[in-house]
Amino acid sequence: MAAADDNIVTLIQEVASQFQRSGTDLQNIQKTTHDMREAENNRNEMMHDARTLLQKMSRNLQLSRSKGSRQHVDPDSLRHDDRMMEMDQQKFSIAKAIQDMDQDITSLEAEIHQLRMQSLELDSSYTSASDGGGGASNGSSGTSATAGASKSNGSSGEGDGDAGAQGRQNGDTGTNGATVRGRGGRNGGMDKEEIMLNDEEDILDDTAHAMAVLRLQLYRGLGIEMLENELGLYSKARIRSSSKNEVHLVKFDDQLSPYFQTNLIWEFAS
Repeated sequence: MAAADDNIVTLIQEVASQFQRSGTDLQNIQKTTHDMREAENNRNEMMHDARTLLQKMSRNLQLSRSKGSRQHVDPDSLRHDDRMMEMDQQKFSIAKAIQDMDQDITSLEAEIHQLRMQSLELDSSYTSASDGGGGASNGSSGTSATAGASKSNGSSGEGDGDAGAQGRQNGDTGTNGATVRGRGGRNGGMDKEEIMLNDEEDILDDTAHAMAVLRLQLYRGLGIEMLENELGLYSKARIRSSSKNEVHLVKFDDQLSPYFQTNLIWEFAS
């Protein structure tokens, strides 16, 4: 038993002698440890630089995507908005021009009506004065003829009662002629009033017709053509769009609001 223990101790000592430390081994271990630490530091720095570069590239990618999406969508939307604003301005300018033209038409119609009424009044007064002057001259001639006949019969004492009666008859005829002509002048004045009323109605009819024609010309200039039905009423509108080279047909429906139909026509016309 003691011999076995001695053998074990001897074996351990021999093994331990084989593992004795030397200076070169310690330096190698320290150098290896230092190299491992430097490698770890370099690896951490490389990972940090890689993360920084990855974040920068991610930001550039997002910025490029946003720029690419804006370039793909925004130009059309901007052109559409500009076109809509331009069309709205054109619509308001045309509406204002139509309103100004309606006001000018109304003022010119009133001026034309006033001038025509003044012309008719002047014609009526001139005709009445002419008729009254003719009746007075005829009456004066008849009275002068009567006075002359009476004076002739009285001074000469010759001639019979028939001649005097004839002179009186001529005088009465002249007086009656003046009376009849005077009444004719008054009747002529009443006829002129009726003529003035008729002319006023004609003026109003002509004005309404001219306004309707002017509106139709304005609509046609905007590319809108009104179409009549079998009863002669405007029931449809044909709209030609010069920008799109399209033709649309809009049917007037009482169930739809005028605002909706107007916007629809403007949309097709533009």
